Parts: sequence; structure tokens; C-alpha cells
Amino acid sequence: MKKKRTIKQTIEFYVMTVAILLGVLLTLTMIVSSFISTDAVLLDNMQMMAKTASQNVGANLHLLTDRMANLALEQTLTDEKASVKEKQQVLDERETRIEFVWLAGYDLSGKKLYGDERAPDNIDDKKYYSYLKKTENIVIDEPFYENNVWQLCVALPMKKDGEVDSYLIGSYNYDILNDVLTNINMGVTGSSYIINEEGTIIADKDQENMQKHENIYELYPSKRNQDIFNNMINFQIGSESMYLKGVRHYVAYAPVPGTNWTLIVDAHRREFQTALFVSVFVCILLAGFLLLAARFVIVKMADSISASLSLATGRLTSLSEGNLKDEVVLAKTNEEAQILTSALAKTITSMDEYINDIKSSLGYLSEGDYSREIPDSFRGDFVAIREALSSITDSLNEMMQKINHSSLAVNENSSEVSEYAKRLYDGSMEQEVALERLIQSIQQITEQIAHITENADQVKWCAKSAQEKVEQGQTQMDIMLETMHDIYENMQEIIKISLMIEEISSQTSLLALNASIEAAHAGESGKGFAVVAQQIGVLSDQTTSALKQTGAIIEQANLSIEKGLKTADVTADSFQEIHQATEKFHEISHSMAEVVEQQKEAVHTVTKEADKVLEIANTNQQLAKETDETAELSLNQAAELGEVVASVKLRGGALE
Repeated sequence: MKKKRTIKQTIEFYVMTVAILLGVLLTLTMIVSSFISTDAVLLDNMQMMAKTASQNVGANLHLLTDRMANLALEQTLTDEKASVKEKQQVLDERETRIEFVWLAGYDLSGKKLYGDERAPDNIDDKKYYSYLKKTENIVIDEPFYENNVWQLCVALPMKKDGEVDSYLIGSYNYDILNDVLTNINMGVTGSSYIINEEGTIIADKDQENMQKHENIYELYPSKRNQDIFNNMINFQIGSESMYLKGVRHYVAYAPVPGTNWTLIVDAHRREFQTALFVSVFVCILLAGFLLLAARFVIVKMADSISASLSLATGRLTSLSEGNLKDEVVLAKTNEEAQILTSALAKTITSMDEYINDIKSSLGYLSEGDYSREIPDSFRGDFVAIREALSSITDSLNEMMQKINHSSLAVNENSSEVSEYAKRLYDGSMEQEVALERLIQSIQQITEQIAHITENADQVKWCAKSAQEKVEQGQTQMDIMLETMHDIYENMQEIIKISLMIEEISSQTSLLALNASIEAAHAGESGKGFAVVAQQIGVLSDQTTSALKQTGAIIEQANLSIEKGLKTADVTADSFQEIHQATEKFHEISHSMAEVVEQQKEAVHTVTKEADKVLEIANTNQQLAKETDETAELSLNQAAELGEVVASVKLRGGALE
């Protein structure tokens, strides 16, 4: 099973994860932005450098052309009368003052007229010669290698009367142009060179490369490079990052004023990124150091938070085990932990008070004391528990009041039945004695007819009185039986209420279980509510247990009521039999009166009727005895019910 992280480990994990992600993200952002900004800055600087260098090259070339233009203004060179020797002297003199390799004059066909012996005899094969004829203006030739020297020719037409009559050509040392290229420094491996309108490299600060006469289209072939080279030879100014032979380079270019050339400044990209890589490495080290420092701070903060929350989690653990007595140690951090521990302390105190109130209330009910009021200390959802307890207590009070009244009625009816049974028994005893006397004096019937008539009237009156008493007892017994049935029905309603309360308790337990499940879904934030829900479930279980005890008491009372109801039914049956016997007795007494009236005609039947009356009297005596025993049993049961009711304390004082 995977071990769960502590809150300290969780805080450290997530905060450090976020810090590392932020550090990596910021570092990557810095690296990317550094590369992008470096590219942009270098390309801008190189473009300015290329533009400035091309202007310097143009200025130097302009200086060369100015020198040639000034030389062309020499009168000796334009004077037709001047000899070749004189013109040669002028050229020789200028060669000593200016860094010319050679100077010479040529006719329109390109043949040398005068000049330095190192000058070519004919220039008709030179590229600048064709330009001279086309433009009739100053022309700067591409650098060339001759006589072990790199040279740069400047040619201009010599005009007379507005017409070109010859050409003056001067060859400068290439160093004049190379000085500009050499001074362009772009790192250790950087280079600068000049291309012509065809893309051929005609000048390079590394003169060995000039002898190759390489073409940049052939040297660095690619579609993108071709587009950039087209921009170069179309006299545009720009800078690009491009791949040259698979290596990334910064390239800036600008046209050279007054020529068809383009100056290119080239530098390896990685050479300028070395310092950037060093700075990135330093930043990574700094970020690592800051992460370590942040981890130290985070661990210290996590320790503080964990220590604060451990006060609450420890107490919640003991609370989940049912410990409501220990005090909650309050966190003094002025943060959520302090609020949590304070709320937990209040919750435990409230729950302890609720449980004590419920325990004491259920204790009073289990002891039969229904007179106690439920404390009004419940708040929130716990008010439903108080209302349920109050409803149970009210129902029990009302039920016990009804049982008390019913037991008193049963007691009174049983007393009356017992009294009537005793009277009936006494009457039966007297009847038996009278019948015995009647038998003994059967021979004296004739002489004592008047006495017999009087006795017969008395018997008739007693029978009538007994019948009335029996009917009255029957009526009382019916009332008692109806009351017992009402008590039984009320007891059934009490049982239904108890079952309903038990169902409510079961639903409360189910609600607590659902609340615990929902709190578990909520994670850490629902732990406190889960504990409360669990305690509600415990309270529901305790309520169910108390209801079971109350149900046992109600069941016992129900059994006693059922037993009393059965006894009342037996007593009612006995009264019915007594009623039937009294009716028979009344009929017999009526018959006796008729016999007295007819005794003269039926003296011989007196003995038989007397025996029958004696038998009936014995039966009445036996019935009276049984009725008395039944009434006594009913009294005992009523007394037991009264004791049960008397042991219960109800609101409004003791039961009477």
C-alpha cells in the first residue's frame, strides 16, 4: 500500500514543483529571449557596421578618383604641344607623392601612349576599358593580382573640347581598400569581403581568398541564401541570420557608393553565443542556489504549518476515537490553523454538551422519569434531536396519563365487581339456608303458606335486586372492557410512534453515513465535517439503543395490558354467566310465587321444585365464588398496573 504524504511533504512537493517549474520556465524564457535579443542586437549592429564600412570604402574610392581627377587637370597632360617625356615626368613625379603602383596614358584604342613601364601596353582586354567607352566617365576596376601585388585601377577619360581623346589610368596598391576591410572586426573568426554585381568575391581582408575568385551563389547554394544574395547585388541594405555550409552566421550587407559592389560582413553565430552560454550557465547556477534557498524557506514554513495543523489533526484523531474530554491546544499563529483549532475546540465543547444532555435525558427516560424538560442548548441541525426527544417525552407522558386513568377505572370496576360477587355469594348462602329450611319444613307448607308466600316475595325481591346489580356490574364491565381496548389501541399507537422514531434514527444514521462519504470525497477540507457526521451517526446509534430500551418497557406494559384485557374478557364472560343465572333465578322466584299461589293444587311438586331450587342455589354460590375470585384477580392486576404507573414520574406532578 502506498504511503500517504504528510501535509508538510505535500506542501514541500507542490511548492518546490511550482518553484522548479517557474525557475525552468523563467530560465528557458530568459535563454530564448537572450538568443532572440542577441540576434536582433547583433544584426542591427552589423547592419550599421556594414553600412558605415561601405561608406568608408566609398570614401576611400572617392579619394582615389579625386586624385586621378586632379591629375587629369595637369596642363602638361592635356597640352598637345607637350612631349611624351614631359608627360612621363609628370606621372613619375605623382608616383613619388601618391601610392601608385603605376600610371599611364592610353589612346582611344587602348594602346599605351606614355607611362610607367609596369603598366600594360594595351588595355583593350580589360573590363574597365569597356566601361570607359560606354560611360565616358571615371571607372574603378575590380582588384587584381599582378607583378606579385594586389592592385586597384582607377581610369578616367581625358577630354579635349568636350570629346574624349585619351584615357588616364592609375593603379593603386590594394592596401588602401584592404585597410577598411581589415578594420572591420567581428570576433575572431569574423570576415568582411566585397562582391561584384555577379556575386563574385573581388575583395577580402584575407587576400588568399581573393585568388580563388569564388562566387557566393556557388559557395553557399540554397533557395533562401539565393534570395538574400539577390538583395545584396540589388544594392539593398540589410542583415540576416543564415546558414553558410551548415553553420549559422550573422551576415550584414550594404552597397559601396559609386560602384556595383556590395560590402558583406560575416561572423560565426556561436562565437557571440559563448558569452551568452556562460551567462545562461551562471543564471542556472543562480536559479539552483535560489531554489535551494527557497526550499530552506519552504521547509521552515511547512514545519510551521504542519506543527500548527498537527494540533488539530491529533485532536481530530482522538475525536474520531470518541474522545470528547481532552482539551484542544490552540495554535497561536494568527493564521487559518488558529481559526481551525478554535473552531474544533468549540465543536468538541458543543458536541460534549449535546451528548451529555442527550445522555441525561435518555437516562431519565430509562429510569421512568418523564417529567424532565429537554435542555434548550441544541443548535443548528442538532435541534432536530431535541425535537425528537421532546416528542418522545410528550408521547410517553400522554400515554402514561391514559394508562393511569385506565388503571384507576379498572381498579374501581374490579372493586365493585368484587363487592357484587360477595353480595351474590352471601345471598346464595342465605338462599341455601332458606332452601334447607324449606326442605325441613316441607311437611309444614300447608300450615305456613303465608310464611312461604312472604319468603317467596322476599326471594323474588332479592332476585330482582340481584339481577339489577348484575346488570349494573355487566354495564361497568363493558365500560371497563371498552377502556381496556382503548388502552390497548393507545399502546399500539405508542409502539407505532416508537417504530417511527426508530426509523428516524435509522435515517439519521444513514444521513450521517452519506455525509461521511461526501466529506471523504471533499478530501482534506471535509475531514472536520466527516468527524461531525460520524459523531451524529454515533448519536443516532445511541438514540436507537435508548429507543430499544423504551420499546422493551412499552412492550412489557403492552403485555400487561393484553393480560388485563384477557382477564377483563374472562370477567365479562363471568358476568354474562351471572346475568344469565340471575335471570334464571328471577324466573325461578317468579315460578315460586306461582307455586305459592298454586301450592294448593301442586303440593306434591313442592319437594321436586325445592330440590331444583337448592341445586340452583348451589350453582349460584359456585358462580358467586368464581366471580369473587375473578374480581380479586382483576384487582391484583390493576394494583400491579398501578404500581407500574406509579413508578413513572410525569410532568405536572405525581399520578393520582
